[in-house]
Amino acid sequence: MPQAVPLAPPDASPALRLVMLGVPLLLMGLAFVPDPDWPGIHWDLLALGALLAALFGLAPRRLAYTLTPDALVIRRVLGRTTLPYAGMRARRSAGRLGVRTFGTGLPGYLTGRFTFGPDPRSQVRAAATRGEGGVVVEVGGAAHFLTPADPAAFLSALEARGAAVSP
Repeated sequence: MPQAVPLAPPDASPALRLVMLGVPLLLMGLAFVPDPDWPGIHWDLLALGALLAALFGLAPRRLAYTLTPDALVIRRVLGRTTLPYAGMRARRSAGRLGVRTFGTGLPGYLTGRFTFGPDPRSQVRAAATRGEGGVVVEVGGAAHFLTPADPAAFLSALEARGAAVSP
């Protein structure tokens, strides 16, 4: 039976969240600014602002971790990753996400490749709600940084399913 894993709450500041909402609202507001070369509403700006607002609002809600009988499934906006328990190693990490080299970095939705430190791993694939206080899961040479609400319970559940868990 699949088991959903609760995620850690985002650690984004209210100011950053306000800026994130302000960008789409600014674009949508600019669609109504009169322009002598373009009479009427700029529908392209209005559509872009609405699309960004939808993306910024929905992306954090799409991130999920599910423990299935044979694998950990990580769901994101644009796909999912299945990590089999066979050969999986997991541990708590004091590391912190650094520079995003590829992916998305919205408040509460950090996905893609990031530098990572201080930790034995210098790069990770993140699917996280915050930049620190998470778990590193390694499968097939790739390290994944995840942020479950209760890392100890998450690691216990992985261990019960056959993953190698280290302190």
